[in-house]
Parts: sequence; C-alpha cells; structure tokens
Amino acid sequence: MTLILRNNDLQGLFKLEDYIEAVELGYREKGKGRAANFARKCAWFDKDGSVHSDRSRRPEGLPALKFKAAAISDISAAGMNVYTTGMTGDLQTFQLLFDTVTGELLSIMEVLYYDWFKTAAVAAVAAKYLSPEGPLKMALFGSGRHARTELHAVKAVCDLQRVQVFSRKEEPLRKFCVSMSKELDIEVVPVLSPDHALEGANMVTTMTTSAQPVFDSKSLTESQVHVNAMGRHDPWAREVDENFVVNSKVVLDEWECGLDEAGEVLIPIADGLMTTEDVYADLGDVVSGNKPARQKDWTYSIFLSGGVAVEDVAVAKMIYEKAVANNVGEEIAFGLPYEWEM
Repeated sequence: MTLILRNNDLQGLFKLEDYIEAVELGYREKGKGRAANFARKCAWFDKDGSVHSDRSRRPEGLPALKFKAAAISDISAAGMNVYTTGMTGDLQTFQLLFDTVTGELLSIMEVLYYDWFKTAAVAAVAAKYLSPEGPLKMALFGSGRHARTELHAVKAVCDLQRVQVFSRKEEPLRKFCVSMSKELDIEVVPVLSPDHALEGANMVTTMTTSAQPVFDSKSLTESQVHVNAMGRHDPWAREVDENFVVNSKVVLDEWECGLDEAGEVLIPIADGLMTTEDVYADLGDVVSGNKPARQKDWTYSIFLSGGVAVEDVAVAKMIYEKAVANNVGEEIAFGLPYEWEM
C-alpha cells in the first residue's frame, strides 16, 4: 500500500525540532558516504514552444518542471522531489518515497507545507555548525513566511538575542517584527536600510528573490560574521557580494548542486576572483566531521543553500513513519492484478 499525504495531513504532525533532526541526519549520511544525491534538473518551456535544460541561456521567469533525487542507505529510503514553477496554476510540489529494501513506493506526498519547515531546518543546521559562538545578533533580509520559520529554527539551536530586519515593504515589515518579537520573546526590529541591519550583526540571513546583492559587505561592523544565503539559487544571481564570498569560508549545501547553481561562487569564479579550490566544504562534510566546523580564528563564513534531495528524503522518511504511527493519510493500492491482453 502507498500512503498519500497531503499538505493538510502534515500540519502538526512534525515539530520543528524533528525537521532539524531529520535534515542533520541527511547531511551526516551524505558526508559519511552513505547517501547519494542527484542535483536538480530543470525543463524550461520557452515561448516559442521549445523545451530545454540549459542554464546558460538564463531562462529567467520561464515556466519550468524541476526535479531532484537522493537515496540514504541507513534509513532504507530513496525518493524524488518534483515541482513546477512559473506556470499559470499554483505551485505544485510532490515527493515520491521508496523503500530501498523492498522497492515499495511508500508514499506520495504534497510537500509545499513541509518544505516551509525543511528550509528553516537547513538554516538551523548550518547556523549550528558555522555561526560564531555566543550570543547572536542577526541582520535579516526578507520578511516573508520563510523568514518566520527560519528565525524560529535558528533560535532553537543558537543563542539568538536580537534581529534587525530590512525589507522593502514597510507595513508588512512592521507587522512581521511585532509578531516575531512576541513569538520569540526577543527584540525583532525593523530598520530603514541594509546598513542599519548590519550594525553589530554577527550573523546575516538572506531570504529574498533578488538577483543582486542585498547588502554591501563593506558595511559589516563585526570581525566574525556568518551568512546563511537561503533565497535565490541561480548561476546568474546572488544575494551576497563577491567581497564577502572571496574572503569567507564557503560552505555549499552539496558540491555538485552548489557548483551548478550558486551564483555567489559561480560569478566570482567566472570573473577570476576565486576557483573551486577556494570552496571550503559542503554541509555534509561539516556535519559528518570530515571538515571542522567553525573555528575561533575564522572571520567570515557563508552557507549557500539551494535545497537538495538528501534533505527531502530524510524528512520524508521520518514524516512517513510518524504518519503511519498516527494513522494519518490515505492508503491506495498499486500493483493490482492485470492480464497481458491486447
């Protein structure tokens, strides 16, 4: 039997701490060589009726079907995440989950809801291993729904004391800060400019769709700063400028994915300002202990997130087990009898 799990089934099924645990497991298994991750592939549908998968054509805004896959041996799970972007209907995103022992299709999940929490969990795992020790003051760029869960997630693993938020829309920004101050019981304050957001900040989170850097890193006032770049992940776009990147310990989410998509490194590489050898690690290397986590003598570090399939599979397997234990979802049968008749 295959379990169908819809977005509304997932509400309340998993706590944020569970998502963090699952994501950390996925990266640890990847770093230890017990997981295989397959980078995102995209099919873009052009206005002339053609379809292509060429990122070098900068298919900005074109409708697309995107998919990524992974397998994790320790939890006997593999899966594929498939989703749409830029089409006339609402965003659709689904996860197929397989048992790698029996080959059974365990579940088909709607995952727009769980992706909201999974992305936050990724930010938390990166912050846990890469942010400076001690109290954190965060500069946050963006105030949408992902910004909300990311603050909750980072606070769950770090000593987050204050957040200074910059966003272009003044009224939603004000409401966001009032709400988050109450939810987190810390100071979450709106600021008038990117430079004001950076004052005293030793952590920066970007969660925007901007194709251009959202702050000037020369305005940073602290000597030790970690950046979680969680928004845009196209080769021609970047939320963080090259001055910060080339002077940082750069950690990709996953090597192949990051070197396919992360404009923060691909643009300075193309400009001759760095090479792939200057990239420190991917997150699996750090979580598994292959490479040291943040050291006291580090100045700048940056984590570049695009969303990879080991995250999806690790989270999906834990959600599936929790749903089965709690009798959540709808079971359907495949493999019903049939005859080879014409």
